[in-house]
Amino acid sequence: MEYLIGSIEEVEESEVKRPRSKGTYIKWLITREQGSMKYAVRKFVIRPGGFISHHYHKYVETLVFLKGEGEVCIKGEKRGVRKGDFAFINSGVPHSIYNHSKEDLEFLCVISYEEDMKIVEKEGC
Repeated sequence: MEYLIGSIEEVEESEVKRPRSKGTYIKWLITREQGSMKYAVRKFVIRPGGFISHHYHKYVETLVFLKGEGEVCIKGEKRGVRKGDFAFINSGVPHSIYNHSKEDLEFLCVISYEEDMKIVEKEGC
């Protein structure tokens, strides 16, 4: 495929089913199936009280926060995030994302495709 124009609203949402994560949903917007061989674009929603547990992986990741307020923990450093903030997380860096607020936390997540796409759970934060 040479290009794709779509609507986020039309992409199927599924629950993130990872150990120790809760209340998190994902939409895969751009993937290998659409012809993107170097990166993927995903949209996440973390419901109030939800979180993505502490983990790391070989791919790099950029988060762009679109709505709500939350907290990221990257390499042991906790920091509040909100609409308009972004974060870059390099390969192998442990991180987690929490929504302690009363509204959904929404963000785009761009990841590189690597040979090893495995996610490794880690204690922390």
